[in-house]
Amino acid sequence: MKNNMKSCLAISVSLLLLSVSSAAHAEQGLEKLYTKTGYPFEPLVKRSQLVRILYQRQDETVTCRTEVTQGSIVWQGQEKKARHDDFITEPLRSCLERSEAKRLLKNTYQ
Repeated sequence: MKNNMKSCLAISVSLLLLSVSSAAHAEQGLEKLYTKTGYPFEPLVKRSQLVRILYQRQDETVTCRTEVTQGSIVWQGQEKKARHDDFITEPLRSCLERSEAKRLLKNTYQ
């Protein structure tokens, strides 16, 4: 139980940094997000130096893309549109395709 709580705390603390993009893209701030655990997203976040989601909300739609830093390489994902409700509950899964997450995770082992 104690290890489970430590693990959960470590995951939630280090899970995700979020770069907030304003409508004018003039100011950027950082916000920590908590997302559901699971393969391949959780191990990707753990094994990467930085995971950022750049997003902009428009009514009930969120336009977002993901940047993953691994070593000296920064991978920039394609822009996606997601429902706001999906983005709130699963931000990384909403902005990064599972196949891309698996590919990036594989790269962390090389």
